Amino acid sequence: MINLPKTYEEHRQYLHDIVRLKLWYLHTYLTRNPEADFREALRERVDIYRKTDCNRYLLNPTPEQQEFDAAPWQKLENALLATFEKNRSNPDAFEHEGFAILKDSIERRAPRDYIDVSRIDGYQCGSLRYQLPPLGSTKLIFHIANAIQPQSFFADPEYLPMCFAELLRQGEMLGYTEITCTSWLNSLPKWLNLFPEEYRASLGEPNRDIRWHYGFWGQFITARGTFNAQYAKQFRDTGEMPYYPRNGYCSIAAFRKHLGLD
Repeated sequence: MINLPKTYEEHRQYLHDIVRLKLWYLHTYLTRNPEADFREALRERVDIYRKTDCNRYLLNPTPEQQEFDAAPWQKLENALLATFEKNRSNPDAFEHEGFAILKDSIERRAPRDYIDVSRIDGYQCGSLRYQLPPLGSTKLIFHIANAIQPQSFFADPEYLPMCFAELLRQGEMLGYTEITCTSWLNSLPKWLNLFPEEYRASLGEPNRDIRWHYGFWGQFITARGTFNAQYAKQFRDTGEMPYYPRNGYCSIAAFRKHLGLD
């Protein structure tokens, strides 16, 4: 089945739904951790800021572009803090009132957000991008994005192996002997089936210290870029994300052999 690109209205609804989910999580986190700072949690554990028009830049602004001290964001942040203090024992009310505070700003951001394709900027290997590690490391770090949206990158069984073949080729050319990645996908069986046993055996413990980035929150976005309501419901029902990021690594040689490239 061929997926159609998401419409503007679908994207707008995604922004509404994901922000509501993040407000629910924010209340849950702060209730479980009463010593935590509201502003730190709002800025670092969810990416609500990036989905408002306080974000004047691309989808993921650099740290220098995050204008947390500017008046527009301070106004929203202060209002959210006051709403949280009023609704410490009522997560539903906090989610509802918090979204009402944010809605106009999200609506103003939505048209720019819809046409923003910067999520795949710099992806050298299809849906994979590598990052050079600290000097002296042999492990080339790679990141994942769906460069063929609205299609799933699992739909064609040859697509991701092709991406990895190119990643391995470029990694070898740069002098690296291993690859490594930390992602929620490392807890997903059909993703792990792509890898040699060496990678699967290397996987570390799941990281449950939730942060704002897509290593955690990417699972709530479908292949089409819409809201993954099924995973969101599981998160709300259990208080646990369906998948948590884990780190994995393996040698380029083992992966090449696994893909039949030798």
